[in-house]
Amino acid sequence: MTLHDGLTACSALMFVMVLLVCLKPLLKLVSPQRSGQKGGTAALSLVGQMALDRTRRLSVVRYGSREVLVLTGGTQDVLLEWQNEGAAFTSALEDAS
Repeated sequence: MTLHDGLTACSALMFVMVLLVCLKPLLKLVSPQRSGQKGGTAALSLVGQMALDRTRRLSVVRYGSREVLVLTGGTQDVLLEWQNEGAAFTSALEDAS
């Protein structure tokens, strides 16, 4: 291996290292944000939940722009969709209290 081959290999290694360091922030800007990160929207999220008794739990789940009310823990789980287009479960519950 000559001096020229060694310098070529070293410069190629340095180029790859600089490329990796500079490319990482650029990829963060270009790639779409994952759900859960700031500014991103989660595909499925738990808005709130309340224990009704020892076994049953009432939860508000949001998926996309829709919200559903889920009753779990009894003999049968129940899913209720909110039909009012003007308000969501959370705002309706705040208005009721």
